[in-house]
Amino acid sequence: MQVLAHDHFERIHEHMEEWEEKLDLKKEQKDELKALRDAMKAERKALKEQNRALYKQVKEAIKSGADQGTLDNLGAQLGKVQVAKMQLIDKHFKGFEKVLNEEQKAKFEAMKAEKKKRWEEKHQDMDDDD
Repeated sequence: MQVLAHDHFERIHEHMEEWEEKLDLKKEQKDELKALRDAMKAERKALKEQNRALYKQVKEAIKSGADQGTLDNLGAQLGKVQVAKMQLIDKHFKGFEKVLNEEQKAKFEAMKAEKKKRWEEKHQDMDDDD
């Protein structure tokens, strides 16, 4: 069975393009964000490749009956890659917010608050099912 993982970077990129439109960013702002994305492209690719390689190693180690120490070591390495991905995403968000003017920042904060509210409502409904 093959497990397909979604690409967080691609999904975030899609959201950011959507936000660019909703926030009515100027051409200069869009160009600045494109430069930021391009600058992070190599780092994203390297992290994605590391994640894939480690995932494959963990899968193979489990299949071959590797000892717990080996699995723990691989898990720790995989965890470090996940943290690095989260840090890169945070850096990307900060760069996005940095190019916004005050009006756009206020609108963006309202958009985030609305999204958080919808997420909490959705997950509250899931908690009620228990």
